[in-house]
Amino acid sequence: MTKLKDIALAAGVSVDTVSRALNGKTKACWPSVARKAEDIRELARKMDYKPNRAAQMMRTQRTQQVGVLVSELYNPHTGLVLEAFGQSLERRGYGLVLGLCREPGDASLGKFVRNLLDGIINLHPQLSTADLSRLAPQLPIITYNRSVKESPAVYDMVQGMHMALNHLWSLGHRRIALVTGPHNPEHVASRITGYESFYARQTMAASPDWIIQTGWKLEDGEAAVESLLKTSCTACLGGNALLSIGLLLGLRRHHVQVPRDYSLFSLEDTFMTQISDPPITSITHPISKLVDATVEGLIALIEKKDIPPCASYPVTLVDRGSVIAMT
Repeated sequence: MTKLKDIALAAGVSVDTVSRALNGKTKACWPSVARKAEDIRELARKMDYKPNRAAQMMRTQRTQQVGVLVSELYNPHTGLVLEAFGQSLERRGYGLVLGLCREPGDASLGKFVRNLLDGIINLHPQLSTADLSRLAPQLPIITYNRSVKESPAVYDMVQGMHMALNHLWSLGHRRIALVTGPHNPEHVASRITGYESFYARQTMAASPDWIIQTGWKLEDGEAAVESLLKTSCTACLGGNALLSIGLLLGLRRHHVQVPRDYSLFSLEDTFMTQISDPPITSITHPISKLVDATVEGLIALIEKKDIPPCASYPVTLVDRGSVIAMT
């Protein structure tokens, strides 16, 4: 069985250096330090090093496991975020334990928080950090991309809304609808705030019925099309990728072609918006930056350190084939 001293001998470093590298404790101030740590981890993989978890837990009083709580697994965007969390945690010496709790009152939530975890990252739109802290007061808990009060990093949805609306406005669209979901009040509120503040600066006002709140699933987007067509809008913002695909399918079912008859813009980008027909112009989120900041924030809590002030990251626009100029 490979031991730390075997890796240290092969790498030409001390056992302490190997331990820090494998546990994600290296202070990567310089690129050379980060490269060396990665070389040590690669060497450990090649030498088939298997840490003694029981001994580690007894010595450190930690499991090196972080729980990530979600409410669904059907949204491709959730998969992108979970993949990023898995990679970010692994780089820092932690494993990911996935918790699926569809509703806040589910028994699965109680079972999840009783796992041997060092902390929890909350992605559940109906649960706050305070909600989870009441269930697991002994655990450090942090919420992903929710609000300045709850999260170490967020993306600027108001900026994203203005970017999307400016793009459509520049192409001659004036009647622009927003189809969004009901949950996660902070994110829904920021979408609506961005939408209303944009129109407040224009020469015309948006009608209240141009904002359609529904669920977050593909079928909700399809069902929203009947209300959408009654507004006589010429373009629409879909609150996430699934809603946008549902809107695309619903419009097609009503013999409305995108983009010939109607322009469609998604406020979220996944492979679905990239391979749809037509591909949907979208806002992309800075997932890796948000995830890394969230993981660093949780580790700071685990190590009883202060979390830096919340960082706000911009989104970017990817122009595809679902939006055209008014004629």
